[in-house]
This record gives sequence, C-alpha cells and structure tokens, in this order.
Amino acid sequence: MKTKIIFPKKMAFLCCLLILFVFNSRLYSQIIYTDIPDATPNAAYPLDLNNDTVVDFLIQFDLVDKVMCKPQNNNAYSGNFAGGVHLPWALSASDSICDTLATWYDADNPGTMAWGTSMGYWVGETNKYLALKLIVGTNTYYGWARLDLLPTSTSFTIKDYAYESTPNACIQS
Repeated sequence: MKTKIIFPKKMAFLCCLLILFVFNSRLYSQIIYTDIPDATPNAAYPLDLNNDTVVDFLIQFDLVDKVMCKPQNNNAYSGNFAGGVHLPWALSASDSICDTLATWYDADNPGTMAWGTSMGYWVGETNKYLALKLIVGTNTYYGWARLDLLPTSTSFTIKDYAYESTPNACIQS
C-alpha cells in the first residue's frame, strides 16, 4: 500500500520540477551584444548579427547619397512602404522589437534608409536602431543595429548590434 502512495508523490514532485525548469529557462533569456569600434565604411558593412560567420545584412551605399539595408537569405528589417519605396524605421532607445512590429521586409525588398537630404527615416539621425529579424533554421530571433547617418546621406557609422538568443522573444532597442 505504501508503494502505491509513494509513486504518485514522486510523479507529482517530478512534474513540479519539470514545470519549474521550463519556466525558469524562459526567465534567463540572454541578449547577445556586440560592441565594435565605430565603423564608417566607404562602401558596405557586412553585418553578421549572431557572429556565426554568415553575413545576415548588408548596410551599404547604393548609388549616390543613398544608404540601404539589404537583408540576406530569409532575414528581414522592419519599416513601411511609402511612395513606392521600402523605408526601414529609425527606432529610438527602449522601443520593443519583435513580431508585433507592423511589417517586416526580406531580401526581395531592400530598404532605403536615407537618400539625399530628404528621403527616409534615417537622414541625419544619430543613435537610432534598425529593427532586425534573423532566421536560423526554423528559429526566429529579433535584434538591432545602432547607427548614425549624416544629413547628406553620404556616410553612415555602425556602432554596435545585439540580438535576443531566445527564439521569438522581443528585445529592447
């Protein structure tokens, strides 16, 4: 009779441990932050968001006075489509980046961050965040890159970048 009572108690204890483990692992998500020496490339910056030696995004000059975000593979940036142009958002600090952002654009729709002195959300912006979606296998990760752009769109500086290592979890810019 005692063995019949002990078995359900052991099962209940193991179930509690399993529940604690599952919830505990979600509490310890980790932001992978990469601080780089401020880079002002003269053509392009190949961004490897998760540092796996695969270029995930190209931030580059395209034509004269035009800075573009070009996702590679299935990756994407968040922005909108206005006047026939895809425009990546220039987010402020503490904005949430995850699937709830309105729209995501992939490699089929490169984004114009800035063009000349008047087109795009990035013209003359400093310390703004580019919302990024990284697809690795079947997992989706959210991240950002922090950049400055000159008011003339003739130069950009990338300062740092980060992503949330827990799939589908939001990250703050």
